Amino acid sequence: MTSAAVSNEVPRESDVRERIFASALRHFSQKGFAATSLREVSEDAQTTKPMIYYYFGSKEGLYGSIVRQILEEMAEAIRTHVPADVSPQEQVFAYCERYLDYFLAKEETIALVLREVFGLGGMPMAAFSQALGERVRHPLDEVLRHGMETGSLCHDHVSSCATAITGILNMFILAHVFGGAAIDRTEPLNQVKHFVRGLTARP
Repeated sequence: MTSAAVSNEVPRESDVRERIFASALRHFSQKGFAATSLREVSEDAQTTKPMIYYYFGSKEGLYGSIVRQILEEMAEAIRTHVPADVSPQEQVFAYCERYLDYFLAKEETIALVLREVFGLGGMPMAAFSQALGERVRHPLDEVLRHGMETGSLCHDHVSSCATAITGILNMFILAHVFGGAAIDRTEPLNQVKHFVRGLTARP
């Protein structure tokens, strides 16, 4: 086999994982976890089921990877819209506004993920919770930590405060996804402002 032939084959093999991921994202988004088979994912990706197991370990592992990717994109979208030249309090509000806006813009995909992972539990739920805490909440952790270190915010436990703030937002999101309640951005943002006022250091 010539070196040219080898160089042509290597890229085709190197993108197998990406093809599997793209195929699975399409199928899971359209039909959900339970109705998607690894056979159709592998056929759509022009590969085999053993290759899915090789790269992702299981159907749950594949789904978990997709959940993490979706939340990575959410984290990046939020991070790029939190201004650096305003107070920590304003940064917290900007984070929360972008958090809600991103959900509303991507509601179909994120709502599907929420319904799926809450129903599945196990590995997909663990992957979702880990990515939500480590990636999506991370910009908020940084803002709160900086505010506490500089004295703009009262010293407190960063993780607990960030969890409380995102918990307010998630309460409204989950009520919308599972209960059909309308999301009025004003109410969750007002609750966040109330919480942050309690954190604001007094002169």
